[in-house]
Amino acid sequence: MPDGATFPRDATALPPGVPLLDLAPGTIAILRTVLDPHSHAVLRSLGLTDAARLRICRLGDPCIIQVRSTRIGLSRAVAQSIYVTVAEQEVL
Repeated sequence: MPDGATFPRDATALPPGVPLLDLAPGTIAILRTVLDPHSHAVLRSLGLTDAARLRICRLGDPCIIQVRSTRIGLSRAVAQSIYVTVAEQEVL
């Protein structure tokens, strides 16, 4: 979350899923929401549309994800505003 931001105390107002940065590389996830309104349009133009499947390739800064056949580098600030649900985890 951006510095100084907090979630509302009402549990029904919490975003669905888990933060993208809480998952391990190799995890396949489904996009649920993007909390940063400034990044929303850009992410959609890069293929992160509603319920898009993505694969976490690398965590850090940049965080690298794969959407369809395209890899996208996200700043840590943008990546922490993305909430997903886990679809599957890669077995190493």
